[in-house]
Amino acid sequence: MKEQSQINSELESRIIGIITEGNECDDNKEFKAAIDKYDEAYDILPEPKFEWEMLSAWLAGSYFNAYFALGKFSEAKHWAGIELKYRSSDIDVGPFMDIGMASYELGQLDEAYENFNAAYLYGKERPFKEYPKKYLKFYLERKG
Repeated sequence: MKEQSQINSELESRIIGIITEGNECDDNKEFKAAIDKYDEAYDILPEPKFEWEMLSAWLAGSYFNAYFALGKFSEAKHWAGIELKYRSSDIDVGPFMDIGMASYELGQLDEAYENFNAAYLYGKERPFKEYPKKYLKFYLERKG
């Protein structure tokens, strides 16, 4: 992973500002406006788009949140997959939870279980605490 700050700190600051604006839209439940901001940040993120420390996973996670909130679970799952691939730490189980939730909502229950299991193996029930209870309930019932 590369750090944009070491190459062009001005561009990194600009991208951070745009993603932050998008996240503010997301917080205000203006999800389409948030996605527009994420698109703006994505467009100026240098190639290769997903090799930038912090920026790549943050942007992918932000896209996931907005698409998931809109009920566009296929798009959300796509971004969660990118988030997982480019996460900065092996202890970050959030992308597993994101893929699990999107898979669950798409009716892809085997894949949902596999991803929830990856999160559970790392932190037991702790990773589920910030998410709706139905996901932990599904996981524990299926686990038996």
